[in-house]
Amino acid sequence: VLAGSLESAVANRAEVERFFGPQKFSQIETKLSWSAPARFLGPAFLSNTTRNVIMCNTTFVLTPIAYKMYYPQEQKNQASLFWFGLGMNIFVGNVVAITQQALWGRSLDYCAKNGGQNIRYAEVIRSGLKSDGAAAFFTIPKWSSRVLMNAPAQGALPWYYNNVLPLGEHVALQLVAELYNSGKGAVRVGSATPQPTPNGQSLS
Repeated sequence: VLAGSLESAVANRAEVERFFGPQKFSQIETKLSWSAPARFLGPAFLSNTTRNVIMCNTTFVLTPIAYKMYYPQEQKNQASLFWFGLGMNIFVGNVVAITQQALWGRSLDYCAKNGGQNIRYAEVIRSGLKSDGAAAFFTIPKWSSRVLMNAPAQGALPWYYNNVLPLGEHVALQLVAELYNSGKGAVRVGSATPQPTPNGQSLS
């Protein structure tokens, strides 16, 4: 939850500005007259955060647990983890996340009405279902476009963390240990050096 929220806090405002364009976004912000924290997070922050939380939990919680507990032990290897993670991303995470992506876009359309208005998610969902039914939040083309954008990178993260990242772990830990030990040595050497007082006598 924290990871998804932080990602949205960093990225949502920029995504909204790209959605509207700088000039229109500035006009909407002026009309809304939000506080500084709200302006920093940007409109439709809730749906953006929900989408990111879903994807983070799919990648870092659901996929590892499901693979560990339910995947046949004799078939566990690098290749199966890669394809399992990709499948979970495509057919679980993104199936749910696309509904929040669609809600985010519809919420911004709602926000832009009348030059700028506060988002009421219940009204956005109600009007979307009334006009387009379930297709307002999920269609195969919407899902496919998100999969093409998201799955190749995020779907491979469980495999990457388990099979690629550890390759440099020993070197990285060794480097950190050397830096730490050299720093401790510098402190010991520095502390052993006599410090003169104003009258020229040593403190040691």
